[in-house]
Amino acid sequence: MNKVKKNCPKCQLKYSIEPSFYTGSMYVSYGVGIAVAVAVYVLTLIFGLDFGPTGILTSIVIALIITMPYIGAVSKSIWAHFFFKYDPSILKKAA
Repeated sequence: MNKVKKNCPKCQLKYSIEPSFYTGSMYVSYGVGIAVAVAVYVLTLIFGLDFGPTGILTSIVIALIITMPYIGAVSKSIWAHFFFKYDPSILKKAA
């Protein structure tokens, strides 16, 4: 479900830098999860939904569970962008 390929099928770029790469993406995942939680809270305030503290917490947890695969993929992508630089010449070779 949340599996990353080892290499690019066209240019053979190695996606996995080292085991600590996934540790770094976990920190990014935490930040993205906080952003989702804040967004759910703000949306409950904007729409005037009065769930109470337990209801708001439940809605945040449900939103985080639903978006968990997306958060994992986005956090790995964000973290990878710190290390992988875009090179147009590689794109031309792979196409």
